[in-house]
Amino acid sequence: MIKVKKTAILLAVVIISISLVLNGCGFVKQNPQAEAETVVAVVGGEKIMKTEFNQMFDMFKVQYEQQYGTEVWEQDVDGRKYIDVMKEKVLDMLVDIKVQEKEALKAGITASEEEINAEVEKARKYFDSEEKFNEFLTSQKMTMEYLKDTIRKDILVSKLQEKLTADVSVTDEQVAAYYTSNNDQFISVKASHILLEDEETAKKILERAKAGENFGELALQNSTDPSAQTNKGDLGYFRKGDMVEPFETAAFGMKVGEISDLVKTDFGYHIIKLEDKKFDKLEDIAGELKLSMIESEKDTVYQGLLDEMRTKADVKKSPKNL
Repeated sequence: MIKVKKTAILLAVVIISISLVLNGCGFVKQNPQAEAETVVAVVGGEKIMKTEFNQMFDMFKVQYEQQYGTEVWEQDVDGRKYIDVMKEKVLDMLVDIKVQEKEALKAGITASEEEINAEVEKARKYFDSEEKFNEFLTSQKMTMEYLKDTIRKDILVSKLQEKLTADVSVTDEQVAAYYTSNNDQFISVKASHILLEDEETAKKILERAKAGENFGELALQNSTDPSAQTNKGDLGYFRKGDMVEPFETAAFGMKVGEISDLVKTDFGYHIIKLEDKKFDKLEDIAGELKLSMIESEKDTVYQGLLDEMRTKADVKKSPKNL
């Protein structure tokens, strides 16, 4: 599905979640020295060590256990335990990052210290203070050097993708054809929300909202979404595919002016107020849609190129070492 608009719902939380997934958090090692010397893959002669694998896998493990419980790892997937399947998927991700990093460097692509520091500053802004930012890094057992290295790799991969897909284009006729075939994607709703961490508090705020208290003021005073301090919970207009599924289902199923019951997502408990609903005309969104279609086509083209990179790369994986 084409996402013609990326709505910044819980952007701070999303940024943190992405950082967690990419960087992971440490866990107790039975034999740190042995793991530092254990190779899980070799890409073009460059080794990926088990310590690097553990940093990424452990966060996936924590996130999955929070959502599905510790028993998820024992589930059967075609005769294999789910934990073993996930370990191999994480290894594949690490290999792909390494393949793309080497390809970027081969193409003369670099990430400057200024670019890296700019991304670090963006991350800092999602915390109330420098102290909380540092506490976050410490809690995830991340050094600033490790964070910067992760950002460096992300910049290299992003520049590589842009370089290799620079010639991708979409015609106006293709835009019109897509619009005609996907009318349901162009229904937009405007909503405000209040995000709360625990259910009991959320129930109390919900009662106040439904009793007629000013929704924006309730969001300003109570929402844990940092953006509420500037927008009073107003998310603007968004379409299907822009939001996490439970939130989206609730919002699109509401009437204008209606306040939802509690909606639970991975971010917490939401109280949603539907402000407006409209159908976007092609002439109003053609430019935005075209840009989105180009990005989608670039992703498709790049995935094909990434397949070629994997084939050409001298990759040797050792899943038995995971």
